[in-house]
Amino acid sequence: MATTVIRSRTLALTRQLLESTRVVGSASSTSSVRNSSSAKNAESDIEVNIPMIRKMERICRNYIDQLENGGKQYNIQNFMMMYIFGSTTNTAYRTKLFDHWPTYLEDFNACKEIMGYRYPETLVEEFLTLGQDKQTKILDVACGPGNVAFILKDLGYTNIDGLDPSQGLLDAAMAKKLYQKTFCCYVSPDEKTPIADNTYDVLLCSAGMFPGSIVPQAFTELLRITKPGGIISWNIADGYEGFNDFFKTYDVIYKQLIADKKWEEIKPVKKLDNMLFEDAGYTYVMRKL
Repeated sequence: MATTVIRSRTLALTRQLLESTRVVGSASSTSSVRNSSSAKNAESDIEVNIPMIRKMERICRNYIDQLENGGKQYNIQNFMMMYIFGSTTNTAYRTKLFDHWPTYLEDFNACKEIMGYRYPETLVEEFLTLGQDKQTKILDVACGPGNVAFILKDLGYTNIDGLDPSQGLLDAAMAKKLYQKTFCCYVSPDEKTPIADNTYDVLLCSAGMFPGSIVPQAFTELLRITKPGGIISWNIADGYEGFNDFFKTYDVIYKQLIADKKWEEIKPVKKLDNMLFEDAGYTYVMRKL
């Protein structure tokens, strides 16, 4: 009886969220809307990424469908907060959420099917084609709770460090012994990370390049901490040039670093479909020169 009541309440709350997102989506056919607060300490106008809101709705619909088919209840509310803060580029509160979410990795693995999310697996698959030694020194950039390291560990790669701005997620990853050590910081174009030059053989970054995380202007910092001849590989969602102003020059910066002989493509850029539902993504594999 108690389970039935909880499930009913969950369905009701999730449906309310769906209805609210439909109202937001129908209010504008453009990729963003503005929402201003008249509270005493009013915030600046907030730009909302409507495509990301639509993905939230898709996840919620998938969640309801599996509940109605007798499926499990998941910690779906935290994923919704993650997407809300992401859709408004609220980096500070997104990081705070992660700091108070020690079960992120377990929750992600439990419900990734309804989220239609394939970024960590596909990046690892690309890395494995390079035939790197198991003792290769790897930095997992924007590592979160260790989605990439969790896969690599089962494949025998354990010489891995992690970097992420959320200490809570890093602590959760360290409790699982996924990393040798961690760095709690951002990768930005204006400030160096606390990592020495030419430290790592390989840098991997799964879906860590987006507004509020790593921007293309910080490519040079990734190069600085990679050994000459080392590998930098990442994946990024299709449509990245529309993320925000920083990403408008993504391709220009990427190609200029090739022209300046700072790095080279080991493989052509690969486009993969269905990385997040039907959305495509791109995988890059570069060598530092």
